[in-house]
Amino acid sequence: MKRRINFLIGFPIVAVLGTMALTALFWTPYSPTGTRIRSRLQPPNSTHWLGTDEFGRDVLSRIMDGALVSFRVALATMIFAIIVGSLIGVVTGYLRGWTDRLIMMVNDAMLAFPGILLALAIMVILGPGQSSIVIALGLAYTPSVVRIVRGQVLSLREKEYIEASRMIGNSEVYTMLRHILPNCIAPIAVLGTSMFGWAVLSESALSFLGLGVPPPAATWGNMLASARG
Repeated sequence: MKRRINFLIGFPIVAVLGTMALTALFWTPYSPTGTRIRSRLQPPNSTHWLGTDEFGRDVLSRIMDGALVSFRVALATMIFAIIVGSLIGVVTGYLRGWTDRLIMMVNDAMLAFPGILLALAIMVILGPGQSSIVIALGLAYTPSVVRIVRGQVLSLREKEYIEASRMIGNSEVYTMLRHILPNCIAPIAVLGTSMFGWAVLSESALSFLGLGVPPPAATWGNMLASARG
């Protein structure tokens, strides 16, 4: 890894942001939502390292708290999409037949929409909030997980150990959970790491548009939106 330029550049950035989010769990220099009108719009100084916003709130504290919000939403979205998508993908790929055709028809229709547009449509229905973002982004990313897991299951279901599991009398559910699903972990892990980054960007985009976590909570998206002026 030391010879890979992407790792040498990317790892320190991710480490700094991750440390910032973890630190915000226990400490921030100031309250991220505390207003101080007399200190509004200050430039960076010894008291406020990154200055203050239009309500006198410390920008560094809000960036740290926003990192925590973004990471929390991204992690919950990734877990939601992986669990739901993996279960659907295993069932459709293993059972085949009309169940597979019907589910994949709906799945392909959802894949036809860009993930952020699908999430926007769901957010309009659910309204702003962290739980709404997790559900919206989770449903938007689930079809990708279904497609990858189903493809893996289609190759695994023909293996000899799967046939042996059927022959000794194991149920279909036991075979899927005990022999099929564990062998899908590798592609799921690769997809999950990418999905985490997508979810951070998507959450910021939704918050920028006013459909994310409502103010005064700090998120990177709504901080950018409020700073436009």
